[in-house]
Amino acid sequence: MIHNDNEIKAFREQGITVIRRGDTEYPKRLENLGNPPEVLYCKGNIRLLLRPSISIVGTRDCTRYGVDVAKRFARSFADSGLTVVSGLADGIDAAAHVGAEPKNTIAVLGNGVNCYYPPGNRKLQEQIAAEGLLISEYLPNDKGQKYYFPQRNRIVAALSGALLIVEADLKSGTMITKDWALDLGIDVYSVPGPVTSFASRGTNNLIKTAACAIATEPADVLQAFGTTVKTPAADNDGTPFTKGGILQISFEEKQILDILGRDEVHIDEIVEKTAMPVRRLAVLLTQMEMSGLVQKLPGNTFAVK
Repeated sequence: MIHNDNEIKAFREQGITVIRRGDTEYPKRLENLGNPPEVLYCKGNIRLLLRPSISIVGTRDCTRYGVDVAKRFARSFADSGLTVVSGLADGIDAAAHVGAEPKNTIAVLGNGVNCYYPPGNRKLQEQIAAEGLLISEYLPNDKGQKYYFPQRNRIVAALSGALLIVEADLKSGTMITKDWALDLGIDVYSVPGPVTSFASRGTNNLIKTAACAIATEPADVLQAFGTTVKTPAADNDGTPFTKGGILQISFEEKQILDILGRDEVHIDEIVEKTAMPVRRLAVLLTQMEMSGLVQKLPGNTFAVK
């Protein structure tokens, strides 16, 4: 839909920037699509469209492992100067936006920028509109249709220099995004997951069939941009980080994290598997809980946060 100047002015009064195909702000990468959007409705910082970007996508039905990986990779990419693109869905999408921080993300919506879907991500959507960028090819008050979301995925793929998949089943919207990326000649990476996890069946199969490259750390993906991981001195709360935004941990803490995996584990099992004195283990778990690495659950069980 092509809008006249009065319509564009009315949108601007709502905080919405209209970018038409052919405008200087229109992302050139979208022109590679066979059916590029004629109009983009934007809320937020449109300068993010000028930065190099990477898309992170995955399943809504994700595990703690997937959320943790998506956040850590997204944080590392943002620290390395990349904008993180995703679709603001529940699960991996939301984790990627949160990990990179809203100011470093573009959320591509399958509905209008004035509508909130999923409703549970309303606060996150408002943060991205205020600090990052929301974009949609649909009219601002369009609540969306089921078929909008597969269409949205082509934009998620086309906007970026690489696509990272973190947890996906064999048949999913994530695989549609992957197909778009491959068709466009965009590098695709998958994070491996537990072979017992339904959430990782798709990503593991992509790796098994050599349909993508494997990514076990952010540096594997950053090579597509000719850059390396930048090492921040500290997180926002002053917690020290190593490369990729991953918290420095001791050998003992790594033992505990390996045991927890994606499950809830009782402290007695942790004691048995680590062979640590109970008092020492209790101190470590408390420290890890304070650092945000683990969370204590009812019944004296623990899980990766």
